[in-house]
Amino acid sequence: MTTHLCINGEAFARTQKIVDWIASRTGWPIVSDHDLIEAAGQRFNIPADRLERCMRASGGVLNRLTHGAERSVAYLKSVLADKLAQEPAVFHGFMGLLLPRQNSPVMTVLVTADTDFRLQRALHAAPMDKRQAKKMIARRDRTEFSSYRHVVDGQRFDAHTYDTVVPSDRMNAESAGRLILEQLVQFEMRAQTNTAGVLDDLKLASQVEVSLCERGYHVSATAEKGRVRLTVNQPVLFLNRLARKLERQVRRIEGVRQVETKPGPNFFQADVYRRCRFEVPAELAFRSFARCRQRLHDQAAEQFPELSPRQVRSEQRPAIQLL
Repeated sequence: MTTHLCINGEAFARTQKIVDWIASRTGWPIVSDHDLIEAAGQRFNIPADRLERCMRASGGVLNRLTHGAERSVAYLKSVLADKLAQEPAVFHGFMGLLLPRQNSPVMTVLVTADTDFRLQRALHAAPMDKRQAKKMIARRDRTEFSSYRHVVDGQRFDAHTYDTVVPSDRMNAESAGRLILEQLVQFEMRAQTNTAGVLDDLKLASQVEVSLCERGYHVSATAEKGRVRLTVNQPVLFLNRLARKLERQVRRIEGVRQVETKPGPNFFQADVYRRCRFEVPAELAFRSFARCRQRLHDQAAEQFPELSPRQVRSEQRPAIQLL
């Protein structure tokens, strides 16, 4: 089975240079989040900017009525499942995190760096003072976090989300790329032993989610050899009645042999009529994930020595990308 890379990195963490180095050595094409959004827009006849706006407004009140974010994610999963059936690729962004972690054909990588390193990269990238650079980094981090925290279920910096964490402030782009490729070889060996039929399962699950989302059902789906498991993510009055409706709809899809419906973690509420959904404020959530991000970096950085000043200067000579 073909394996792919998903590299997700912080701003000013040398992510683009690492992605370019891996692509130059492997010959794999680079697929960005924007490329997937454009492909989804063309397939489902929806403007790409509208898809992106729906994802950015995934936590708004309007989305609770229209479920535009859920439909956008279902469309993107469908496009991503088809991309995985093609030649190996390097997915640059967060879209690879949309796939389920179990038996995934995509190795996910987080490129991270400490604040001082990112600050120096920002100062070298554009003429600005240290205060402006700090504001720019904070603005980029908050924008990315607020845009996609609901799309990936708030697991942007969860340790279990990534197969490899690369501290880019402890190695240059070539060393980081070689480390990722070494980990990819081990990932491929594990994937070939326990992922038979995974691509077919992903395609079937994406077809089910698209079909149900277009009919207004907020349901996530997983598939295994024709057996589809549906998870109801919102509280409803009559779960059994909804399960029968979903089963009739899903059984119309080719390849479905069995349908199972279960409640999700947010299904049980104190009162099904209580429409207030109290969530963690965005500021507190951002601080929590920032601490988790720093913890992931510190754990990965313990395995590598610091870069020497000569290596740092050699990395800063060429033009530096903003990502």
